[in-house]
Amino acid sequence: MRQSIVFLIAITVALNVTLTGCNRQARQKGPDEMTSAQAAMEADCVVHYFKSNGSAYMTRQQHRFNPEAGFFEASSMEPTGKVKCSLVRDSYNSSGQEQKSLSDLPDSFWNKNLATALFYSFCAGGEILNTGSMVAGEDVKIEGQWYKSFKPAWPTDVDVIILRSLASARVERIELTDPQDDVSWMIRCYNCRYSAGMEKSVPRTIDVYDTENGVASKKLMIRFDYKDIRKITPVRVQN
Repeated sequence: MRQSIVFLIAITVALNVTLTGCNRQARQKGPDEMTSAQAAMEADCVVHYFKSNGSAYMTRQQHRFNPEAGFFEASSMEPTGKVKCSLVRDSYNSSGQEQKSLSDLPDSFWNKNLATALFYSFCAGGEILNTGSMVAGEDVKIEGQWYKSFKPAWPTDVDVIILRSLASARVERIELTDPQDDVSWMIRCYNCRYSAGMEKSVPRTIDVYDTENGVASKKLMIRFDYKDIRKITPVRVQN
């Protein structure tokens, strides 16, 4: 009888240890294992990261978007392996950011601010994001052109302003300011051309400028050139 009780206790302890380990593994799932959103469109992109010495590092990336979900994902193969990031509104994940041989880049390959800037530049600039529900601000004049400003509901931790040109009636610029990280960017989305896959005109070029010293002294940090843009059947995308 005593042996049976001891045996049952041993089995119970072993099961508790196993279940605890499984729960711990579930809590420690990384971004590559977590389902985040549905992608509605994807694009191939050639990206130039301009280094501090004036030269550029070029890479090819694939971008995915879902305007309604506030979803953006980017992935690429770099010299040290795969780099990937995903944004779902205020939630951000990334992997493979270590690029030791490219330490003189003006900014990391990806961060939350850059992912947010790309989401709004492409989706608002391509008129596939509804700005009608956003808070409208005052008209502003930038580099001789007038824009109507809009404030989106997110992100909540940095300041994003969407600027629609009064001349073209298109969203042509995005301002992003993050005082905590001393970030002041002006993003220009332009070169709009018709995309058969999207059945509308979308920006083919997005430039990210550092405007820390003012718009007149802006410095080009990154240029995104889109080569192929297409709708895709929404599928669960792994971060």
